Amino acid sequence: MFWEAEVSWLANIPARLRDPRRLVLASAIVFAAAIWAYALYPVVPRLTLTVLDVGEGLCAVVRTPCGKTIVVDCGTSSWRNSHSVGSKLVAPYLQSTGVNVIDLAVLTHPHSDHISGYASLLGQLPAKTVLDIGPDSDCPDYEGFIRMVHKCQAKHYVARSGQVFVSPKGVQIQILNPDVSRSYEDLNNKSIALRIVYKQVAFLVAGDVEEQGENYIIQSFSHLQSEVLVVGHHGAHKSCSPQWLAAVKPLIAIISCGRNNPHGHPSPLVIQRLRSFGIRTYRTDINGAVMASTDGKSVLIRVVRRQ
Repeated sequence: MFWEAEVSWLANIPARLRDPRRLVLASAIVFAAAIWAYALYPVVPRLTLTVLDVGEGLCAVVRTPCGKTIVVDCGTSSWRNSHSVGSKLVAPYLQSTGVNVIDLAVLTHPHSDHISGYASLLGQLPAKTVLDIGPDSDCPDYEGFIRMVHKCQAKHYVARSGQVFVSPKGVQIQILNPDVSRSYEDLNNKSIALRIVYKQVAFLVAGDVEEQGENYIIQSFSHLQSEVLVVGHHGAHKSCSPQWLAAVKPLIAIISCGRNNPHGHPSPLVIQRLRSFGIRTYRTDINGAVMASTDGKSVLIRVVRRQ
């Protein structure tokens, strides 16, 4: 079961102020205010997953029922200065919701649209623990990222399929990918994929995993069912195979992608496939930031719609 609510904004902002650079902080504060307004309503602990609108990239923020903060990726290729997305959008958003430290920072893989803003984010909000897949010589942003990890004195772990992290209040974080026993044709398929479980509800964040990585995960795990799926690789045509959707069985799909991006994300084929499976789909290029919230039984979706 899921419920949907929308928060519309920018309708009364003069056109001259709608420059994206001027709206970065405003968008973070407005979305935070919407979340806090909602947070006053429920009386039961909730797990939330918020996919921020960073353009063509990914940043997902998870808040556990006991108040722990997990950040999954922090990058974009849409901004002129892609490194500032961490300090000018993600950090203000987190700070406005009362976060001053990141309990777990996950880097699914070191491509620029997933890592470019991480160093500037960690420069403002230190991380206690960092999880990644290790260095890659073709990814220049990784050096700056790992420098900030050391500066934070964070515990640093390399992800392995089968790892399970347990948070208070019964939240489990299951690492589904990468599998060290496998060979991957590209870095995207080596992305960390994680399944976050709270009571009867699960959220699955797939990084940039495409069909090869999806097949490896299906072969390794018998139970993947998740109410919410953050679609791999921004909805590229090689993601979301029918076998993957049949295994995960999501009710809701969230696609993080940039408006008018040069890659054609998300693929019309993927959108049609999601529709054919009856999956309700949200896109950051259309809906803005998307928050999925659960009490462990049902899921509430909130969006900040851009107008």
